[in-house]
Amino acid sequence: MGTRATADEKQHAHFGRDRQPNVFRTRDADADFPYEFYGLGPIPGDAVERHGSVTTYATAASLDANWLVDLVRNNSEDNAEPLLAIHKQTGAHLAYTHRTTWWTNVPGQEHPLEQKWSFEGEDGQRWVWQNEVIRDVDENGKTYDWEAWVCVAERTPILWTPAYTARSEKQRRSTRARNSYQARMRDYGVLDADANPVDPLDIYERDRWICQLCHGGIGSAVDWPDPWSATLDHIKPVSLAGKHEPENLQTAHWICNVRKGDAWGPGEAPSSAEEDPA
Repeated sequence: MGTRATADEKQHAHFGRDRQPNVFRTRDADADFPYEFYGLGPIPGDAVERHGSVTTYATAASLDANWLVDLVRNNSEDNAEPLLAIHKQTGAHLAYTHRTTWWTNVPGQEHPLEQKWSFEGEDGQRWVWQNEVIRDVDENGKTYDWEAWVCVAERTPILWTPAYTARSEKQRRSTRARNSYQARMRDYGVLDADANPVDPLDIYERDRWICQLCHGGIGSAVDWPDPWSATLDHIKPVSLAGKHEPENLQTAHWICNVRKGDAWGPGEAPSSAEEDPA
């Protein structure tokens, strides 16, 4: 699923504003995303419920675990504040700062400084500590990760929110279109041609899914290689170094684009006879 999305200073400042403790629950099965969350991770007083398993959070100092505070600060930053994740069902504990874990206290743990991730409760249920990671985008479209140490019955992979998934797909479409343009420019002897990251869907929606060559409608569910699928057409053709930017792009049926070939698009004209491919 890619490298983790580390939040920048503005995101830390935004999500670091004072807020009240909250309970983040598992959503109904028909929800568009399975879990509630907010920000970069839990704060003291929060509770995270995942499929009936509940983990709460408190500072080590608030629970008089001064030895743990000393352990962390002697081996990390002087002002580091360890957070304790506490499993409601078993009473298991895990202490951490950001992505560093310092201590666990779970059933079956023999040594006080051993870190044990998987354990069995008194009822025979198996549990595991997991750093839950949810990838999202903020209101400015920048990525970030929510991370929370939770005690669960089964691990989950890194999860992408619908907003992050849509952003990733948009980037993939933009990159594919740009790479295609640059490959065509290389065929004409132009290496590393400049190309804007244009999402074809933005052009199709701007043109209301109407072919700008034949003026017929294009079905949004029709995919290539159907001859009536949507494609990007360069108004000033690529063969004449037409730029890959929204002003030089229009929507066209694939078959109409092929028929047009290296001609100029409608509504535009060459600025001189030398530019006319004919």
